[in-house]
Amino acid sequence: MSVDNKDLTDEQIQDAYIFMDGTFNKSTEFDHGLFSEWLILKTILDDEYEEEIEVAKVNLYLFNGEQVDFYEAADSIDGHQEFIASKLLNVFQIDPLSRIAIIDNLYVNSENATAKTKIKLLNEQILPYLYDRGFEYAAFLNASICYEGSRLEQETTDNAFENEIPMIREIGESERWGEGVNLVDLEEYKS
Repeated sequence: MSVDNKDLTDEQIQDAYIFMDGTFNKSTEFDHGLFSEWLILKTILDDEYEEEIEVAKVNLYLFNGEQVDFYEAADSIDGHQEFIASKLLNVFQIDPLSRIAIIDNLYVNSENATAKTKIKLLNEQILPYLYDRGFEYAAFLNASICYEGSRLEQETTDNAFENEIPMIREIGESERWGEGVNLVDLEEYKS
């Protein structure tokens, strides 16, 4: 029996064996050091049919600070990436020569998925993937994981971030919840 991924439940996603596929795009503006990637998370729910189901996809921007000026490259993408880069450099004061991944958006392809499932995918799939690829930092906006609007999802996200994923978080006084920047030191994360 085929399952439409829009009908997947939190339990099905959280219990699934996830594998990955993806596509890379090299920056047209920079010769080295900047790639974008669509990482697709898939599973097979029914062994009989062995049909792959797309559970989620995430858009990543991958920077190698030794090859490209991090701020300049982020600014060339769009205002969100420039905003994150500015916070990473000026507030968190990370080394601009680092290997940095910005998680632009995490889309879970289920109308039933909650913030808890999104965070589980981030914690158990995406961050380990970035660590294994040799990135030193992963950063993202709150809105990249949980869209604004649902106070309960925002609170669930905040609690999970504080209790499940070691990260530094910052929301400026004049900024909305979705503009909060999160930084994960991947070396610290895997320790």
